[in-house]
Amino acid sequence: MKQIFPILIAALIGLTVGYILNSDKNSQSNSDNTNESETIAKLKRDLKEAQSKAGKIDIIKLDYTESERIIEKVTEISPEETIANLKQLRPTGETRQQTMQEIIHYMVGLTKASEKALPAIEDFFKTGQDIEYEETAQAFDRQRREAKEAEARGEEIKPNGIGQFISSGFGSYFLTSMVSNMKRELEPGSLRLGLFDVVHDIGGPKAEEILANVLSQTLRGLEVAYLDRILSKMAPDRYKEDVLAVVHELLIDPPATNGNSLLDESSRMFLFSLLVKYKDATFVETAKLMIITPEGRVDGAVVNYLTKILGEKAVPLLYAKVKDENLTDDGDKMALGDAILKHVGTNPDSNAFFTDVITNEELGPLRFLALGHMTSGDRSESTLRNRQKLIADIKETSPDDESLNKALDGTHDRIEVMIDPDKAEELGTGNGGNFLEQFFNRGNREKQGD
Repeated sequence: MKQIFPILIAALIGLTVGYILNSDKNSQSNSDNTNESETIAKLKRDLKEAQSKAGKIDIIKLDYTESERIIEKVTEISPEETIANLKQLRPTGETRQQTMQEIIHYMVGLTKASEKALPAIEDFFKTGQDIEYEETAQAFDRQRREAKEAEARGEEIKPNGIGQFISSGFGSYFLTSMVSNMKRELEPGSLRLGLFDVVHDIGGPKAEEILANVLSQTLRGLEVAYLDRILSKMAPDRYKEDVLAVVHELLIDPPATNGNSLLDESSRMFLFSLLVKYKDATFVETAKLMIITPEGRVDGAVVNYLTKILGEKAVPLLYAKVKDENLTDDGDKMALGDAILKHVGTNPDSNAFFTDVITNEELGPLRFLALGHMTSGDRSESTLRNRQKLIADIKETSPDDESLNKALDGTHDRIEVMIDPDKAEELGTGNGGNFLEQFFNRGNREKQGD
């Protein structure tokens, strides 16, 4: 049966070419031209139908000139050939957008090939190969390679901006919350991620089986999160336990990597975001031992997880870590600090840390950023009144700090308006936001006063 399709394709092409060439020799009326167009369209439909049955991904292009009409066979490639072409494409530099369009075109072709494309895609997944498409990821990879080459030459290694932020306690703490909102993008982040979407779009039992197999074998947190999103749509709740099992395994026994890939560097953020998504508290005791890394840095992804799962119960543990004199990185302290301050007004350790920060003149303007926590989070009246009392206590112990007192007064008024909006006019704007302006632009106010 398979041998019939190529013969049918060749016959249809021959009929089409013959018909078009013959029509040029015998000019017809406008009515005849209409019939000719309809016939050509029908032949093209028949041709595409025959080609799809043959498992090919074909592109047909009609090229018209003044004197003749020629039907040109542009490409005829199998899913295996399409994968081979995708493996050669690198979207970089000035040709990036054009190359991305070509990548998307090939992936659409695979989707249209439907189940016939699945064996080729499955074989590619088994190789473990991937190509990162994101410009940020490509820049990260390039910077890491350059750093290693510089180190080999005995030169000074320049800090990697992207990698520094992701690996810092501050960066990983905040990014872990952001990656939980991952959605499908028009342009895939990598070849494998794009093919995950292709398999999902094809659908069916075989497609689900392929993605489930990749889930059990992948070593990247991003892929686990991506597959979780897709499989949750294909079979709601069926793979939750499988996903969590993979997450636990990769966190307890992380795979060895060469450190060059941004996807590898960000892996833990995606894994911990999945623990938060499923409210998995079974990993808490293990996570407590991971707050400080072997390199003496704070793992912000762990802090984010413990904060989301334990809530206020995480504060004593985090407060003990932030007071550790061996912790010197400001970004690490900021991650711990933000988590602790979420419970100011209800937790004694949070109140103590707030007081330490706001009265520490060595922190300069940064200390006033802590005031934002007084008007966020828990907005119950009892909590807000506790915060006002904390402000009064701090003012009593720091009577000579004019800038601090103005900032605290503005925050106190804003809290009062949050409790009773009718007092907004009585207290002026009542928004408390002027405390930063008062601190940073004090010189300008003094000039205006003169």
